Amino acid sequence: MTNQPPSGSAPQPHGPTRIVLAGGGHAHLHLMDAATKRGASDITWVLVSPFPRHHYSGMVPGYLAGTYEEDALAFDLARIASRLGAQRIQGRITRISMAERHVEVVADGEGEPGNPSPITLSFDRLSLDLGSVPVGMDTPGVSEWAATVRPMSRAVALRARLDALVAAQPSGSVRPLRIGVVGGGAGAVEVALALTRRIRKAGRTPQTILFEGGPEILQDFSEQVRFVALSVLHDSGIEVRTGTRVTAVGPDSIDIKGGSKIPVDLVVWLTGAAPPPVLATSDLPRADDGFFHVDGSLQAVDGTPAWGAGDCIALAGHPTMPRAGVYAVRQSPVLAANVLAGKGVRRFSPQKSFLSLLNTADGRALLRWRAIVAHTTWAWKLKDRIDRRFMSLYQG
Repeated sequence: MTNQPPSGSAPQPHGPTRIVLAGGGHAHLHLMDAATKRGASDITWVLVSPFPRHHYSGMVPGYLAGTYEEDALAFDLARIASRLGAQRIQGRITRISMAERHVEVVADGEGEPGNPSPITLSFDRLSLDLGSVPVGMDTPGVSEWAATVRPMSRAVALRARLDALVAAQPSGSVRPLRIGVVGGGAGAVEVALALTRRIRKAGRTPQTILFEGGPEILQDFSEQVRFVALSVLHDSGIEVRTGTRVTAVGPDSIDIKGGSKIPVDLVVWLTGAAPPPVLATSDLPRADDGFFHVDGSLQAVDGTPAWGAGDCIALAGHPTMPRAGVYAVRQSPVLAANVLAGKGVRRFSPQKSFLSLLNTADGRALLRWRAIVAHTTWAWKLKDRIDRRFMSLYQG
């Protein structure tokens, strides 16, 4: 059950150190687990998240395709927070003030009329694991008509929406279900393949188009990976349109720069990562790209008692570090050690390369490890084993 303090300002804590965890992402799962095992009686904890569950991004394409059900990729934040003895507030942080050492929270996540005024929570230390939002959410019609999976909890709504479209189509209809996926990164490729697979499994005909504004998909990958991925997409009947910028989304169509209008039944917006909006209303240091600017200890570069991990940060000295889940996982022990200590006892240095495994929704995965590229069943089995092992760390 969500614990919500009364509205208004909370007094500055005296005695135990109060640590506010903003967001329930991968790194905060590890931090809460580490703190529970340590048994720190000198710290009080508050977890603020707009969702009761955190969904593991690596398994979302499998969930969309039907390989997994929701419980397989969801962490129960209430249970994990309760084990730590943390207060949990289901809501969204709308403002961060390091000068005043407090955050403002609108409870229940949406801020509908009738909700109380923002709750003000004071803290001694703050940790951010807020993820990111898709680029271009201010494009006309996107927030009203497009689906997304960022944050990953929205994948549940996306799958339900697709299933409703499938169910609404008359049996025996020859008209295909038209899906537009906007974005050309790994997530967009995986989701396009997963949704196409799900429609076919339901006995319907998919017509999926992947729209990428740049000259090529998977721009962070090698030419060999792109070649294999394009072959997989082609074999699945997915059309890839590069150099194609979507300028607006409507209830049953999308507009393309140049004047074309493409009819669609569902648009999925999976563009690159943009900073979470709350950073624009905070006095935290931000890098040129607007993300929370941290040093190697994952602490704010200005030395204030704020730390961060995952997609919401920009690491000083590493402006091109990819926003991939593997980095959040590897940042987790560094974040936990330093937030618990209140100082930089450990440092994070991003690895130059990492294992990539893209679920192609056909019982195989596309593997990239340094110069090795493979699209095989054993790569899928490896991915499934890695993902399930990660889930077991915090679901038990």
